[in-house]
Amino acid sequence: MLLLTPLSELNILCSYNLRDSTWSAMRNTVIPLYQPARLARLIPVMQSYVDALVANIAGCPDQDCIPFCQLSLRMAIDIIGKTAFGVEFGLSKNSAADRCCGSETHGGEGDDDVREFLKEYKRSMEFIKMDLSSSLSTILGLFLPCAQTPCRRLLRRVPGTADCKMDENERRLCRRIDAIIAGRRRDRAARRRGGDGDGDGDAAARSAPLDFIAALLDAMENGGKDFALEDRHVRALAYEHLIAGTKTTAFTLSSVVYLVSCHPRVEEKLLRELDGFAPPRGRAPTADELQSRFPYLDQVIKEAMRFHLVSPLIARQTSERVEIGGYVLPKGACVWLAPGVLARDAAQFPEPEEFRPERFAAEAEEERARHPYAHIPFGVGPRACIGHKFALQQVKLAVVELYRRYVFRHSPAMESPIQFDFDLVLAFRHGVKLRAIRRE
Repeated sequence: MLLLTPLSELNILCSYNLRDSTWSAMRNTVIPLYQPARLARLIPVMQSYVDALVANIAGCPDQDCIPFCQLSLRMAIDIIGKTAFGVEFGLSKNSAADRCCGSETHGGEGDDDVREFLKEYKRSMEFIKMDLSSSLSTILGLFLPCAQTPCRRLLRRVPGTADCKMDENERRLCRRIDAIIAGRRRDRAARRRGGDGDGDGDAAARSAPLDFIAALLDAMENGGKDFALEDRHVRALAYEHLIAGTKTTAFTLSSVVYLVSCHPRVEEKLLRELDGFAPPRGRAPTADELQSRFPYLDQVIKEAMRFHLVSPLIARQTSERVEIGGYVLPKGACVWLAPGVLARDAAQFPEPEEFRPERFAAEAEEERARHPYAHIPFGVGPRACIGHKFALQQVKLAVVELYRRYVFRHSPAMESPIQFDFDLVLAFRHGVKLRAIRRE
């Protein structure tokens, strides 16, 4: 039985319905993509889009009303485009007027295929809902999870239903991802033909593409004994990067800047730490520097993720009969965890409504006394988010560069109190609107 999910069956081969040894073998295939050395090589790519984000802010015609959520989403989509697909989506590098016009899904290179791909991605995100405005099969699944899959399989055959529209859109998106995979395979073949006999293996390795699809194609060719990677798995993994690595990253970055901008003491302390890092102008922090030079930034990000948890629910399925808190759960039961409830538990986080990053300081008594599972923004256990270091690297690079140039305040157009949409991924209902103040 599948867990309740608003995602199409076409694209959940990797994270949802693989089990036991098959799932372990798949995960072991993917883990090397997130090794520190590989993530470090992605920093120049990420930094180029962070720089574009800063340029977009500078180019906004109204510096008192920066549409920060939209600009950060453009950055996150472009980073995934380049690092997962090896494709330049071009959202971050449009004209200044377009950067701030509010449309985040029109590719910037004049490429019709890219534009259509992004439109289908946007529609996919619109289908990912977990409330009474979602498809009938998802609504039914909220109350009777075991009925979702048969209901979806029936309704996707009925023209005009949300399930049918989602299925049609997902099939179009799958075809476009398949075309990208085929293109990456052709690029690899051409590169090999052009490199035959040059004898410079190190140069070839340095020039090899860094995107995940290229790496997965390598893994496919070097296939292990435990798991035969196929195109459908490559497609599903690429899709997961697109869905899981864009709005989540943009939301987290927006949440950090939103919260820092209304807590002057936190901002002052963060600026002192960032100003103490002074590399040559134009050089991004290295992976080691991101890891070791910014302890307070780490605390700020953790506290922002506690305050506004991007994943309101985590779903798991019991692999055997188990007793939890006096309740006996049969094998195959769907279990929902609400990390946001844990994150507001006063027993674990005294004064939980206060934004206080110092609660995560390694030397803090509160940190030492806290249960290790009280704060799990990326999940917990072997099925925790495998890409969390990839996401945090983007957020850290962006915060370092943004606060080199600017400080931020809430725009007069910013709503108060802030409102959220609670779907599979938390979202600011009307975005985050900020006033950008250039630093001297």
